[in-house]
Amino acid sequence: MAVDGTLRLGDEIISHMTGTSYTVRDLGFLNPLETPTAMLCAGQAGYVVANMRSPKEAHVGDTLSHKSVDIKPLPKLEESKPMVFAGIYPEDQSQNNELRSAIDRLLLNDPSVQVSIESNPALGQGWRLGFLGLLHMDVFCQRLDQEFDAQVVVTAPSVS
Repeated sequence: MAVDGTLRLGDEIISHMTGTSYTVRDLGFLNPLETPTAMLCAGQAGYVVANMRSPKEAHVGDTLSHKSVDIKPLPKLEESKPMVFAGIYPEDQSQNNELRSAIDRLLLNDPSVQVSIESNPALGQGWRLGFLGLLHMDVFCQRLDQEFDAQVVVTAPSVS
């Protein structure tokens, strides 16, 4: 959401979480489809596409501002605490990179999932994922299958 000022195509912006600068490549509104626009003004909620090189550069709650303007960042959002943990491994270890890419893509839409690398002697290399609950874990795994055709082995969940 634009809090103050305006944002236009081609503007140079900076991420206050990482200190990295970007160029605005596209702007628009979601209603429900993407509707491009040339400018976002204060009070408007929209999307910003910048020249980020990796999805890991995007952070929920980050304050983006014009590079030339010194502002105080907005307060950070409180991070959710996962309660259910499970290991996710590719059925075929040769699909490890594809599964990592699929997980990264889903994390863009669901930053509440926590990820760490895990290794199991029987299953090989995989990931330990933390979810908000069992339903959250089930939906995430279904999305891996439906959206990315990822064949995975999911270990029994543990609750903390």
